[in-house]
Amino acid sequence: MAWQFTGPFVFLFSVPLLHAWHPAACGLAVPMVLFSLVFAELRPAPTDLAEPDGAGRLFRLLPVVYVPAQIAVTLWAILVASRPEVPWLHFACLGTAVGALSGVFGMLAAHELVHRPSQAEKELGVLMLSFMTYRHFRVAHIYGHHRWAATDRDPGTAGIGESFYAFFARTLGSQIVLAWQFERQRVARKRLPRTANRVLVDLFTYALLYGLVLAVFGWRGGVFLLLQSFLAILLLELFNYIAHYGLIRKRRADGRFERPTARHSWNPSNAFANRLIFNMGRHSDHHRRAPAPYQTLRPLEQAPELPAGYAGSIVLALLPPLWRRIMDPAVRRVQGEASAAQSRALPLAQDT
Repeated sequence: MAWQFTGPFVFLFSVPLLHAWHPAACGLAVPMVLFSLVFAELRPAPTDLAEPDGAGRLFRLLPVVYVPAQIAVTLWAILVASRPEVPWLHFACLGTAVGALSGVFGMLAAHELVHRPSQAEKELGVLMLSFMTYRHFRVAHIYGHHRWAATDRDPGTAGIGESFYAFFARTLGSQIVLAWQFERQRVARKRLPRTANRVLVDLFTYALLYGLVLAVFGWRGGVFLLLQSFLAILLLELFNYIAHYGLIRKRRADGRFERPTARHSWNPSNAFANRLIFNMGRHSDHHRRAPAPYQTLRPLEQAPELPAGYAGSIVLALLPPLWRRIMDPAVRRVQGEASAAQSRALPLAQDT
């Protein structure tokens, strides 16, 4: 039922409650999310969701409601942090909590919305990305990542042996370039004015948003928005890093890449943790059916599983030697299984 996906709201509203208890207690929100995801990863997988009449509307409503709630908490946090009497420790605790929630649950809600056919829901997702200072994501992700994932043409795919820090430094600029190139081609193809380039619109939106924040909340408010945006982007790119690490599609004889399969995306185990992240643990199925509503995503038999789930893998990714020691053999195992499956299929293909 839809209530199983309400966990993000609990974490979100815990921030003002923790702040009311003690301003420095906001920092507890991050370990709360981390430990909850790790614990939920240990729980047995629930049965797939049954959708009685009208349930689809409730599932659809949750990300739509979450985004305004996240933005409201962000604005409240900017108001609190902008006060001159607020110590920098409390400023940092609040910024870390809000940035983490934006980067996990806000980003997941925005991701769900930008994939939807409704233009209004897409714009709501982009509004969430605005408060993360990462609006170009909806172009780079939909028109770049979903086409080139698990290839060297995708800035959001990490190659085997690439550390997260090298990936992060590379992907930030590369995704903007990819979005800019796509927008230039789109504008030229449709003979639109240059101002229709969405990357230019993004820059104008940032100038407007930060200008308003500086005017209303002062320089501390602007610094807070920038801080929480950086943390949100960091978490988003940590997810991107672990999501396809080392799982590269091969080139065929004609120079094209092989078709993406379930083996080209890492997934956490089919556990209760998926209910806390809008079912994004079924990542392979999302790449197979990108527009599919999150509650309809299913586990795929050949999808490789992360050894430590999403939460544990994000922590491991921050420790490159340990990450490589665990993940590089896992990548080679998946590649070996894929090659073996391909070899078994060849005689059948020849017979037909």
